[in-house]
Amino acid sequence: KRVWRVTGSDIGEFEGSGGQTGALREFRGSCAQFKKSLTGCDAALKIQVFVGAVGLVCLLLVVVYNVHHYVSLEELKKRKDTLMALANKYPNRSAAAFFGLYVAFTAFSIPGSLVLTLAGGALFGLFEGLVLVSYASSIGATLAFLMSRYVLRDFVQARFGDRLRTINDGIAKEGGFYLFSLRLIPVVPFTVLNLLMGLSSIRTPVFFLVSQLGMLPATVVFVDAGTRLAKVDSVRDILSPSVALSFIMIGGLPLILHKIVLFLKSKRKRTRELSSKELAGVSLE
Repeated sequence: KRVWRVTGSDIGEFEGSGGQTGALREFRGSCAQFKKSLTGCDAALKIQVFVGAVGLVCLLLVVVYNVHHYVSLEELKKRKDTLMALANKYPNRSAAAFFGLYVAFTAFSIPGSLVLTLAGGALFGLFEGLVLVSYASSIGATLAFLMSRYVLRDFVQARFGDRLRTINDGIAKEGGFYLFSLRLIPVVPFTVLNLLMGLSSIRTPVFFLVSQLGMLPATVVFVDAGTRLAKVDSVRDILSPSVALSFIMIGGLPLILHKIVLFLKSKRKRTRELSSKELAGVSLE
């Protein structure tokens, strides 16, 4: 039984031998690849832990304070003066609390986001309310998107698997234009769309940006309605047929323009191919 002791000089001799250098390089390459795979796993695990922790904190805040029971149009109109006084006395704290509450409601698909949008206009005015609601809704939707992708993938796959093929086909063909249209034309419910997009191939920055742009027209309408809260008794008072029709037209416009651009590109390509064939025929003659 022999015990081999490897010293620095031995390693130098080993590296100097031509037949053994390839084996050493292969070993080092395997180690580097293994380390890289571990780094990828650690990154994915960190994302899962971060998203899960943020979601748990938001959910606990909503459950502990029992907020969702007070988010209704009747309660908002009843407590408007009290909330306005708090917002005027503590503007920064009130805006931060409203922002966090909106993110939690959106991220966990808790009913009441529409009432919170009206509250944003009623308490903070059109401009500030629009900024708060726009970013809070986009961040909340992105958190739901990330939870679906990294934490709730199996649940979403089992629950909405029949709709995933349609979503994936639309993203593959139209890209962000497809998501933009779905944000304006509510073919798929807002909360379900966040979860389904998490299992699609769309990138997170694209989802955030397109969602914010796609939700902006409706956000403007509802925040503006919140500034006239006394005149609002139901959603029908805000979403008239003409407003709904304009949303549909805005939502369909990007898809139509995208189709036109693709048609013009394909037509230009065919023209170039025909021209090249004709030139080749002339040169042969």
